[in-house]
Amino acid sequence: MSDWADYRQDRQIRGLQEEVNAAYDYADRRSRTLQSKLSEVQGTLERRIDRLSRSFDAFVELSDLRMELAAFDRESAIRAETRRLLRAVADPPRLDLADCPGYWLGPAAEALHALLRGDEVAAESHAAEATSRDEERTTLFLTLALAMAGRHALVTPWLARALPPLGTTVTQVQRLLWTACAEGVFGETGRSHIEQRLAEFVDGLPAEAATAEGGRWREKIASEGSGRAETSWLPRVLQSEAALTEPPAYAARLTRLRARIEETLPAAEPPAETADTVPEEFGALLTRLVDEGSADEAPLLARARELRQIIENGTATPPKAWDDPEGETRDLLRGDMFEQSTPARRLLALRAGRRWIAAAAGDLAEKASHRPPERLRVRVGGYHLSIGPDGPESTAETEAGVDAEYATNPLAERAGLILAIAGIVLLAVTIPLGLGALPVLPAVVAVGGAILWLTQRHARRVAAEAAVREKARITREAGQITEAIREHRSRYETLATSAAKDRDAILAIVA
Repeated sequence: MSDWADYRQDRQIRGLQEEVNAAYDYADRRSRTLQSKLSEVQGTLERRIDRLSRSFDAFVELSDLRMELAAFDRESAIRAETRRLLRAVADPPRLDLADCPGYWLGPAAEALHALLRGDEVAAESHAAEATSRDEERTTLFLTLALAMAGRHALVTPWLARALPPLGTTVTQVQRLLWTACAEGVFGETGRSHIEQRLAEFVDGLPAEAATAEGGRWREKIASEGSGRAETSWLPRVLQSEAALTEPPAYAARLTRLRARIEETLPAAEPPAETADTVPEEFGALLTRLVDEGSADEAPLLARARELRQIIENGTATPPKAWDDPEGETRDLLRGDMFEQSTPARRLLALRAGRRWIAAAAGDLAEKASHRPPERLRVRVGGYHLSIGPDGPESTAETEAGVDAEYATNPLAERAGLILAIAGIVLLAVTIPLGLGALPVLPAVVAVGGAILWLTQRHARRVAAEAAVREKARITREAGQITEAIREHRSRYETLATSAAKDRDAILAIVA
């Protein structure tokens, strides 16, 4: 009974110990979970406190800035009047503008008001004053405002000044006007203007740069499809022969280039000259121009906008300036032609890069018209054969090589035959003499020789049959290659004619 009582007590103790351990594990897990949640809460609180701190500092600084900006009351009044004018361009209201020396927006708004009313004399006077203060902003302001008002006849001279000859790099606003001209926002006059600017840029490239750019256009054309489908019917051994596979690939690229050009033409009709076609970016950019402020005021206004962003969003992400670089002119032009772009921009790029397109089309047509060689040296079954449309030049050397590869050594077969005969002779001699076990040796020699002879004879026959099969396979593959070469040559004339037609069609479009 004592042992049973001890056993029960030990079992209870172990059960209690397990419960204690489980309680410890549960407490440890809960502790880690609470610590993790506490860290998250602490991090969130720290971020919130940091954001509140930044927002409070920004609010204090913004209050100080407002005090400084209060000194620019005349500039602020000019902006308010300009906004009122822009909201009513259809029926321009009377302006109440007091001049602010050095600030371009006042006379620019007066020039816009006069243009909208048809007073050319006053418009010229005010525009001259505004451009003397800031020509770039004035011309851009009048270009955008007149386009928003739908006054296409008045916007032409300002567009020419807002979009001057293009340099190596294009700014954001130049790219915006470039795209708008291509899309017909400024009518046919705007489209002709940007086309002229791009033609001047391309014609003004140094010879080395123009050659390099032509190479990039050819690379883009070559990258659109591999052309392998045109030669997938060839036997595998011929698909690595550039003389056979490259001309069809070049012809396929030329066909795709023609299709790209032809599908661009009918879809590029200019839209109607209405205000509905004006991009939304025009209004946003016009607002940014007006809100920039004068030269002394602009840094304060920019900082005030940053502070308001901090207060509202916690961070400040200043917008890109309208005169920041948008990209390289050549890259943008090439992208319009070969990447995702509107048909109108693609048409403009096509006309600007016509000489590169023409050169690429001529090069592709020439390469597609290369006559295939009379004979090809190909590897068939490990042997080189010279094959043409009339078949292999000679198979004697190949057959000799196959025979040599599958040939067996006759010495072993002869040795087996000799041993078999010698064993039989010795056996015939020793048996009549009654020499006991001595005839066993000649018998072993005879049997061994016979086995060697039969084995080698069978191996020779198997090798001969394999050689016959190999020759037949080589002959069959050579026949397939011959037929493929003959078929390829028959397709050559059609390929060359098609490539010439594609080239002529492309040249007729880009000429």
